Amino acid sequence: MDRSKIKVILALTVLPFLVTAIERLIIKPVISAFPLPDTSIYLVKVGVITLLLMAISAFRGNAYGLGISKKLRKILGGMFFALIAISYFFLFSLRLKGFFDSLVVIHLVNWIITVFREEFILRGVIQTESGSVLKGNFLKISKSIWFTSVIFSVWHLVNLTLWPWQTVVLQMLACIPSGIVLGLIREKTGNTLLTYLLHICGDLLFFSFYLLIFGKLFFTLF
Repeated sequence: MDRSKIKVILALTVLPFLVTAIERLIIKPVISAFPLPDTSIYLVKVGVITLLLMAISAFRGNAYGLGISKKLRKILGGMFFALIAISYFFLFSLRLKGFFDSLVVIHLVNWIITVFREEFILRGVIQTESGSVLKGNFLKISKSIWFTSVIFSVWHLVNLTLWPWQTVVLQMLACIPSGIVLGLIREKTGNTLLTYLLHICGDLLFFSFYLLIFGKLFFTLF
């Protein structure tokens, strides 16, 4: 692999952690100067970085799979309504088990935006750009998908400042197989919106059933 390709791989590896650093060390302190609750600060912080990334991609002329083709329009529409239904199911689960409070809805909105940011960076930018330098397959799966899935897993190390290490390890382990599945879907359809909707719906269903079965949250909501 020549030097230019190595630089691309290093830049893509650093990208998620750079985004997290900008959110926590630059955007959050600026927003915190305003009289906003913590939940709103998180929402603005993630929203700002997401809009910034999308603006940069638009400037570069690459939508990174955010387009809506006629072929996928019905599927995406169905997934969108599924997200609404699953969100209500998640809120119902919280209420049933006594975890519902006045901030739950904004926590949910934060979660939905956070997952969109993850998918745009991972399956959108990283998988797309790494595909141009990581050619070929490993175990019949594109090397770019493997690379993106590993980054997806390692990126969750930043959650060590939020949750117990056991929870973070489980997240990291789950990211490899789920990342491969989402990567294959992105590769097959060329669409990042679909992987985003599958990702957030899968998360909400998992945490809803975990809550209903065990009577506790898998991790605290932000």
